[in-house]
Amino acid sequence: MISVSQTFINKLNELGYKSLTPIQKIGIPIILKGKNTIVIAPTGFGKTETAIFPVFYKILSSNAEKISAIYITPLRALNRDLEDRLSRIGSALGIKIAIRHGDSTERQRKRILEDPPDLLLTTPETLLYLLVNQKMRELLGNIRWIIIDELQEMLDEKRGYELLLAIQRLKRLSKYEIQLIGLSATIGDIELAKRFIGRNVEVAEYNTRKDVKIELVIPTVSKDLAELSYKTGLHPDTLARIRELEKLIKENKPVLVFTNVRESTEFLASELSKLSQLKVRTHHGSLSREIRLEAEKEFKTGNLDALIATSSLELGIDVGTINAVIQYTSPKQVIRLVQRIGRSGHSINKVSSGFLLPSHDIFDILECKSIIDNLKEGYLEKPIVEPKPYDVMAHEIAGLVLEGITDKKEIFNLIKSSFQYNDLTEEEFEETLSILESARIIRKNKDKISPAGRLWRYYYSTNMIPDSIKDYIVIDHISNTKIGTLDYEFVATLDENTVFILGGKIWRVVSIEENRIYVENAQLKSGVLPSWFGESIPVEREISIKVYDYIERIERGDQIDLPKEILEKISSLLEEQKRRGYPVPTKSKILVEINNDLIVLHAGLGSRGNNTLGALLSLLLTQVKGVRTTYRSDPYHIAIASLVPVSKEEFTKAIKILNSLSSSEFEDLLKRAIKESPQYKWKLLIEAERFGLIDKQKTDITFSQTLLKAYTDTLVGEEAVKELMYKNYDVTLREFLTRLTWECIEVPGFSPLAKEFLNKLFVAAHSDEKGVMIEIFRRKLLNNKVKIICMVCGWNNIYYAAEVPDRCTKCGSIFLTVTDEDDKESVEIIKKVIKGSKISKNEKKKFEILQNISSMFSTYKKYVAIGLSARGVGINNIGKVLNKLSDGEDRFFESLLEEERKFLRTRKYWQ
Repeated sequence: MISVSQTFINKLNELGYKSLTPIQKIGIPIILKGKNTIVIAPTGFGKTETAIFPVFYKILSSNAEKISAIYITPLRALNRDLEDRLSRIGSALGIKIAIRHGDSTERQRKRILEDPPDLLLTTPETLLYLLVNQKMRELLGNIRWIIIDELQEMLDEKRGYELLLAIQRLKRLSKYEIQLIGLSATIGDIELAKRFIGRNVEVAEYNTRKDVKIELVIPTVSKDLAELSYKTGLHPDTLARIRELEKLIKENKPVLVFTNVRESTEFLASELSKLSQLKVRTHHGSLSREIRLEAEKEFKTGNLDALIATSSLELGIDVGTINAVIQYTSPKQVIRLVQRIGRSGHSINKVSSGFLLPSHDIFDILECKSIIDNLKEGYLEKPIVEPKPYDVMAHEIAGLVLEGITDKKEIFNLIKSSFQYNDLTEEEFEETLSILESARIIRKNKDKISPAGRLWRYYYSTNMIPDSIKDYIVIDHISNTKIGTLDYEFVATLDENTVFILGGKIWRVVSIEENRIYVENAQLKSGVLPSWFGESIPVEREISIKVYDYIERIERGDQIDLPKEILEKISSLLEEQKRRGYPVPTKSKILVEINNDLIVLHAGLGSRGNNTLGALLSLLLTQVKGVRTTYRSDPYHIAIASLVPVSKEEFTKAIKILNSLSSSEFEDLLKRAIKESPQYKWKLLIEAERFGLIDKQKTDITFSQTLLKAYTDTLVGEEAVKELMYKNYDVTLREFLTRLTWECIEVPGFSPLAKEFLNKLFVAAHSDEKGVMIEIFRRKLLNNKVKIICMVCGWNNIYYAAEVPDRCTKCGSIFLTVTDEDDKESVEIIKKVIKGSKISKNEKKKFEILQNISSMFSTYKKYVAIGLSARGVGINNIGKVLNKLSDGEDRFFESLLEEERKFLRTRKYWQ
């Protein structure tokens, strides 16, 4: 710290800052020169101090007026952490820190105005409110430094876009040239980040990444889990992961466990509490602030073994020592994994330790490996920026009018000063003003703009945070039982008679009323694919391509760093694919399987790419066939369903049309497809709120669905399409598709690889007796032990039901009978009969039963043993159950499950 006063250094030494970290040595000199700066370094390397030390020094050395610095964080919880940390440094140096966010009390807000701090901690949303407060604006005129924490989080979100415009407003207010400093552990696009921060930006990066140890953990399913799965109702694979999770927590506690959705968070906490002695709690955005704070405190003080969280703990909230991070199922993105794993070993000399625990699905396993390998290669997902978002501009116009700016040209120029609005036209600006005027937010008068009646309410009630307005309770109207909850975003895509998946079952909407959805069990019909409520984190094309690269390499027999049993599982699947005459899809070839009215595409285009291709082909097929088609996709597959069969020629025609489109035609077709998507309706509603056309508090789905059509052909509808296009679709796909080849085949049944996808897609199409429960029940019965007795020679032995021999291992007879493993009486009866000894009346009755069983065994073999091992199945009903084998094995197990259910329901009456 050359040229920094010794007194300042001594104070820092007293606080324990004896030496600078590598990033501080790089970043502090740049910031001291007054340069706009981006600081990039792993978690725990002292990025905050890299910005704070030079800013605090400059505040003291220049005797800066208050408020001279603003520190902006995306989460209020980060503000709480930073306040403690910065106040400790500030009080030692004589620098006052204050915090201002949505939870601040009236007293705290007044104190800031009466006794201003040197540095104010706040969030992007609160900053917008401060800018329209007259007294606060006077203080903001003294701003010299703006620090933006977690910069990566701001680059591709509308709240970040609005922060950019808010900073332009601050620059207009300040008497000084403001220096901007951005902090981030990871940045996917440094050039974009530089444009965000401003002109003449220097990057301070410590690019020798902190040691990261990431292990891919794939649990095996042991036999003992079959019985436990039957008792708990959980799939053995799920139980195996929970067991492995328990083991990892015990070995590494305290541990932070990340999931991708809050339902998984609550599920894991519940199951771990039931199946283990571990002390665990949950942390996600749906919990109240008090509950989250309590969980953070318990973890920090060492009272918890694990804290299970969603992205709510992804950023730098201080929860104390974290020995390891466990990611439950794929994190979907490299940048998310880096952020999450970086929470462990939270200091410069410690290794960040993490475990990835994928699901049993082979694509989830390969996706986890792809993410780890991409991380090793230095890949990070790039933020996707939407150009000139009109809704953000509308809200900022309202803010500028509240500040007292009435000149239309001045407002237009200020908005255009942000790089995102460089090509904003006067026509677009004027149309936005007209929408705001129609909503009674502003009034236009030639070159002037003035406030209207709804201005204050609109500005204060609107923000750009993507949130769900409210949850809906889903009720089975037949049994009048609650099934679960859905958020507004998903519900807005539903209509009456829509089918969707919830809780592993398929439901049809009967009616939507207030905060309730009434449904009934449904079966899928031809041409209809179910909607499902799940993860919204997109997997990028680079991850998916590598997954298909692994598939190619495994097929060739190349060595891949995966557990032997997983490689064997995938190899076996690919061998079966080829044995049955199906091609193996590759990273450069899209394989299309056409089976009458259902089509499956194997394509490694990522979440947004496959969503785009599915939307376009579905629309083109609708045009070609003249009947409606629907589609669903994941990062590796697309399923398209038609009401009538589709031929190979018709599908090939759709592909040719797609490949012949120019860039502008491709984009126009995509916009049409987006407008026909169920998500468009929801996004249109959100945009109507953001433009102030609908009051957020008065939003009602049934009301909005009819009213919103009026906004489709306005700037509101255009913004809804634009946001979806950049968030959920891939506008760069057309160029990439030109590098790929296609192979279309008509199939009598889908390939093993296609079934892997379809089984996930249609898991909910099963009724109670089908699907996962059947598999659990089957495994349980196969692992039951039975006694096998030969009716001819009396030989007997105990076997698992799945492993009983077809013939007597002693005499070769096919007449074997089945009984309980502890049944000694039956052995003695059969031996008496063989010897010709006299037997009692009861023994004769039992022998006849054993004889009948042996007669069935000669025909049905092991299935007799499997059937009789089920509770509630005996000589009176085993024949009926065995007859179901003519309809297939699944039907046999369904029938056994129903007999066992009957037994469990009725035994209380006769026990």
